[in-house]
Amino acid sequence: ADTIWTALGDTSSDGNWYSKRATLAGVHGAAVLFWLGDDSRDHEDTRAFIDRRIDDVMRIERAKSALAANPAGRAVLAGPNFVLSRMRPPKGLAGFPGLRRGR
Repeated sequence: ADTIWTALGDTSSDGNWYSKRATLAGVHGAAVLFWLGDDSRDHEDTRAFIDRRIDDVMRIERAKSALAANPAGRAVLAGPNFVLSRMRPPKGLAGFPGLRRGR
């Protein structure tokens, strides 16, 4: 997930760094498992599954946006947003499992 987000030019440096990668890892993992059992023509069912998962992610993003646009919602999100704003991505990923050397 990190390699994909990095290749896409992601520059997030707070809690978004983690949430983007966790969301993508979840969608990717679910899609791979679905694909392994998909015997539909040209994997049409897998493509539809991925579209539904992306719709689910976008539904969550729309709900977050609506909550942030509401004064009461902003108050509810103040604590979590503060915590997320203080988070930073790990420094020096070179020692992490699954990563290529020299990164």
